[in-house]
Amino acid sequence: MYRKHKFKVLFAISNLTYGGIQTQAVSLAKGFQKEGAKVYFFWTEKAEKDFIEKELLENDFKIIDGRFINDRTWQKYSWRLHRYLPLIKTVLLLRFYRINYVLPYQNNLTYFFGSIHKYSGAKKTIYHIRNTILEDTPKQTWHLKQTLKNKPIVIANSNHARKKFKQIYGSRYDLDVYTIHNGIAVRPIDNTVNWKEYFGVESVQFIVSVIANFFNEKDFKTVFKAWKTFIDQTNSNSKLLIAGDEGIAGKRSLYMNQVEELGLKNHVEFLGRTSYNIELLSIVDCNILSSRNEGFPNSVIETLAMGKPLLATDIDGVREVVG
Repeated sequence: MYRKHKFKVLFAISNLTYGGIQTQAVSLAKGFQKEGAKVYFFWTEKAEKDFIEKELLENDFKIIDGRFINDRTWQKYSWRLHRYLPLIKTVLLLRFYRINYVLPYQNNLTYFFGSIHKYSGAKKTIYHIRNTILEDTPKQTWHLKQTLKNKPIVIANSNHARKKFKQIYGSRYDLDVYTIHNGIAVRPIDNTVNWKEYFGVESVQFIVSVIANFFNEKDFKTVFKAWKTFIDQTNSNSKLLIAGDEGIAGKRSLYMNQVEELGLKNHVEFLGRTSYNIELLSIVDCNILSSRNEGFPNSVIETLAMGKPLLATDIDGVREVVG
């Protein structure tokens, strides 16, 4: 049966996989859907079947393959073709689907969609800041300059990122910047399931988790070194469960090799991405987040919501969550 929607929203995310950005986007998308929106998810690099089926298709969200944005075919012929063809194709796509609002996540997509706003037919293209603002002077990229000239509404998921962005770019561009915190809903756990058995740690004495995908800023190297020290000093029946997977290609193999070199193979388990983060936190004795920068980290929110101890780096994003 045909359903007329009040408006159409497109979420643009590089990877459609389990992660903090995706969790926030899905939560927001459900809110828009309740208000009568038709929701599209546009991806450019990776789309995992499990996430697509459980989180998107089951909620009647539509999927658009945007890998053409990263296509390098035209680069060898002309830098102009390489720059402008993806922009033109995206404008036509947005007009074809009659998208009213565009919410791009991650810097490159935020810059890309923001730069074409005037031609896209969309009422609003939101500039989304997620992580800590690391730069101390305005970036000079072409897409970013075009985006900020279009005066988008800017949203951040942390107060510290909002303030830093306003400090760096506020004097140059007249921008409205707002904070919209992560939409985390901690669901009830099915207690009929033995979650220790599910995760294979029924006989383990002390369980620690890391819930993070494999990016450089997550600093897994420090986690492994600390875990090595802990195991050597306690000689305990303990296990580190890592719920996450490659954000950067090759990281999983690199980390598995590091664990083996440290002699931790029997004390570390790579679970991959999982939709059962809350269930995992329900069985652990402690959760670790060793990040160099964060916006408003989901894993910290979830850890505190589950009443579990948190061991985390002293950075702006963590401090803002724990108060």
